[in-house]
This record gives sequence, C-alpha cells and structure tokens, in this order.
Amino acid sequence: MIEEGTAFCPHCNAPQIRVAVPDGGIAETPGTPQTPWAGSFPSYTSAGQIDWSRAMPVALKCGVIAAFLMILPLGILGLIGVGAFAVELYRRRTPGILFTTGMGARLGALSGVMGFGIFTVSLAVLVALTHSGDRVREHLLEAIQRAAEGNPDPQVQQAFEYFKTPDGLALALVIGLAMTLVICLLLSSVGGALGARWFGKRRSG
Repeated sequence: MIEEGTAFCPHCNAPQIRVAVPDGGIAETPGTPQTPWAGSFPSYTSAGQIDWSRAMPVALKCGVIAAFLMILPLGILGLIGVGAFAVELYRRRTPGILFTTGMGARLGALSGVMGFGIFTVSLAVLVALTHSGDRVREHLLEAIQRAAEGNPDPQVQQAFEYFKTPDGLALALVIGLAMTLVICLLLSSVGGALGARWFGKRRSG
C-alpha cells in the first residue's frame, strides 16, 4: 500500500498517476506517463497530400484573378503570383499543412487551368453577345498576314495561305488557345512551387 501524496513508488520508482473515473473516485495507474495535453493539437495533413475539397474553392478564387489578369497586356505573367497566392490561401484554410514544391505546383496548375477556363468561356460569351466574330477573324487574319510578311519562304507562305481559309482560321484559333493553356499551366505551376518554398514551411493554425 502506497501512502497518498507519494510521487514515486518506493519499490520500483514508477511515477504514481491519478486518473479520474466516472464515479468520482481516483484510479492510480503506475508506470503510465501523464499527458494532460493529449488531443489538444489540431490534426495535420501529411506532406504530399492535398485536400481537394479545400483546394477547389481556393483554385476557383485564384482562377477568377488569373482570368482578369489575362485581359491585361502582359497580365498573363501575373499567373506566377496567382500560383503563389493559391498556396498561401490554402495554407490558411488548412491548419498545420506542410507544403512541398510538388503540392504547390499542382495547386498552382489547377488555378491556372481554372483561370484559362473562365477566360475562354467569358471571351466566347462576349463574342456571341456582341456579334464580334467577324472582328475576331479580321484580327486573326491581320496577325497571320504580319507573320507571313516576316518569312518569305515559299512553303511557309503556302502554310499561311491555308491559315487564311475558314478551316485554317479555326485551326489557328485552336493552336492559339492550346498555347495559351500551356503557358498558363507553366507559369501558375512555377508560381505554386515558389509559393510552397516561400510559405509552405510555416504551419498555420
């Protein structure tokens, strides 16, 4: 029998821990380390894992910003900042997250895709509402003509002549959109990776 108030067992030197039980009594558990802070910390998302239910709203918000930037001259370069901003927003929404560069690149790329989609749909709706399809074709033809004048190669000239046809214009538009998407992905991915290096090592919450 150990006297009350004794901190350690005189025989085995084990700490004497008192634990409250439902009937109000005190149960002693020798040899068990006392951890009164257990369960007081928030659960942390493991490195390399993205909670997409939280990432999607962040990517959508950053996608709206990216779409707006794409309207501005050279604004597409701002997608680097958008990717980094997406990492910081997600970090604030996810307590304890430790970001890797791969996670940042994926989240940044998602923001870039969202921005490209919003920009493309908005542009298509604007063209349809304003009936400015003819004006768009004229701008494309002017751009093709300027490019053709800079390269006198007969084969290149023949290719440019094809791009002036309706089918060629459609192909040129598709190629232009594909190149824009690739640029969006690259810039926003780089921004996300940089954001992970800048912000990801800090735990929030």
